[in-house]
Amino acid sequence: MKNSLTIRRMSVIISLFAIITSITSCEKIDNVSNYSPSVYFDTKESTINTQSGAFEIIAKLSRPAPEDISVKFAFSGTAVENDHYTIASREILVEKGESEAIINVTLLNDNIWDPDLTLKATIVPGTDYAVNPEMNPEYTVHLTKEIVLPVLSFGNQPENEHTNPFLAEKLVFTINLDTPAAYDSEVALNIEGDLTIGADFLINGGNNNRITLPKGTTGNTFEVQIMKRDAVGVEKHLKLTLDRGTSKYFAVSTEKGSFTVRVSDPEIGFAPIQKMAALLGGSGFQIEQAVKATDGTWSGKVVVNLCYNVSAKNYLRSYKNMSLNTAFGCQSNSPGGDVLRLADMLSFATTDTVIADYGVGKTTRFFSPSDSLLRFVAMDEDIMRGTVTSKPQKFTANIVLKPNWETGTNGNKQWHIDSKATNGIIANSTYPVISTIVVELVKLEGTFDFTQTVPEIVFDAWFKSSSPYFMRIQPALLDIRKEGELYRVSYRYTPR
Repeated sequence: MKNSLTIRRMSVIISLFAIITSITSCEKIDNVSNYSPSVYFDTKESTINTQSGAFEIIAKLSRPAPEDISVKFAFSGTAVENDHYTIASREILVEKGESEAIINVTLLNDNIWDPDLTLKATIVPGTDYAVNPEMNPEYTVHLTKEIVLPVLSFGNQPENEHTNPFLAEKLVFTINLDTPAAYDSEVALNIEGDLTIGADFLINGGNNNRITLPKGTTGNTFEVQIMKRDAVGVEKHLKLTLDRGTSKYFAVSTEKGSFTVRVSDPEIGFAPIQKMAALLGGSGFQIEQAVKATDGTWSGKVVVNLCYNVSAKNYLRSYKNMSLNTAFGCQSNSPGGDVLRLADMLSFATTDTVIADYGVGKTTRFFSPSDSLLRFVAMDEDIMRGTVTSKPQKFTANIVLKPNWETGTNGNKQWHIDSKATNGIIANSTYPVISTIVVELVKLEGTFDFTQTVPEIVFDAWFKSSSPYFMRIQPALLDIRKEGELYRVSYRYTPR
C-alpha cells in the first residue's frame, strides 16, 4: 500500500511539473511573438550617379513584421528635395510577414548642376519597431554627376576695338552660350580700366552691371553707351570681363570671356592740307573749296583761308574778311573764305534792294561768325583719316535797305564805304534792316583722307531756313537736293 501511495504521489508531481513547464513554455512563445522588430540599413553609405534617374533605399527588418507596421524616415543632406530629388512618402507601410521597407527616390538629373551632393536617410523611432543605434540607423547616398556646364563667351564683337568719346557711340555686345541655359541666370560684368560706370559710360542705359540669361536661350546682348566728351588727347581703356557670380549653371570661357575697348580721341595731323600761306598775308593756309555739281563734278572752286584751331583742338577755323567770302562774319579786314558758301545759297535777283559786295562779281552776305565749325575725328588711331562732323548751329545775316546800290565804281560804292566806317560790323550800319535771315545747320557728315596724293575733306551739310530768301533762286548747276524741309549740299576741300 505504501509503495502504491508513493507511486501515485510521484505521478501527481510529474503531471504538475509537466503542466507548469507547458505553461511556462507558452508564455515564452507569446513574448517572442510580441517583440518589436528592429529596422536598420544594410550599409552606411553608397554612391549613385544621378543620370540613373532613380534608385531605391532599402531598410531591413530584424524579423518579418508580426503585423502591418509603418516605418518613418527623415531626409537631410546637401541635396534639396523637389530641386534635386523627389520621394513619394516619408512613411512606408510594411505588411505583415514582410522584411523590407523600400523607399523609391526619383532623381531630377536635369536640375542637378553640382558634381557631388549628399542625401541622408534616417530611420525615425516608432512604436511598432525598434531602432538600434548600433545597427546603421542612417544611410548616406552620394549623388555624383559629371557636370558639363554651358560655356559663356563674347560673341560677335563691335567691329572696332576703339571708340572716340566725341562720337558718344553705343557699342552692342553679344554674349553666347554653347548650349541653351537650363535656368534663368545672371551674368556679372567685372569692369576694369580708366572709365567709371555712370560717369563715363552706361550699361543698358543705367549703372547696373548685371545681364540676364533667360532659361532656354543661348545668349543675350547688352549695350555700352560711351558718354560724349570733346577732349582731344584723351586715352583710356574699358575692360569688360564676364563673371558667373553666384550662378552654378554656366562657366565662362577662358579665351573669350573678356573684351577691351580703347577710348581715345587722338589729335589730328593737319600738316598735309596746310601747304600754301593764307591770302593777302593773313593767318592760316589756303584751301580750295568746291560744291558738287549736277553732273557729279565739283563746281566753282573758291580759295578760302583755314587753319587749325588751337583753342578748340581737332577743329578747323575760317578767317573773316571784308570782301565777305565767308559765312562767319565780316568783323575784321583779315582775309578768309566762305566755308559753307552760304552766300551762294542766297542768290538774289538784280531787282532786289540789298546791301552787297560787288567786288568778286557776285552778291554775298554778312553772316554771324563761327570759328569751330568742322570737327575732325580720327579713324581708330589713324590721325590721317577719319570722319568730319559738326554740332548743329545757326547763322544769321541782315538784309538792309540801301537805295541805288548799283551806282558808282566798285571801290566807291556807298555800302562799301559804310562797311569800312562801321569796321565791317553790319549791326552798326545806319541802313534800315529789311529782313533777318537765319540759316540753321542741322547736321554735317563727311570724311577726310590726308593719305591720298591729293588730300581731301568731303562732307554733306543739311540746312533749313524759314527765310523766303534762302534757296529761293538756287545756283545754276549746283547739286542741291531738297529732302523734306532740309537742303542737302555736298562740299569738297583740297589744299591749294
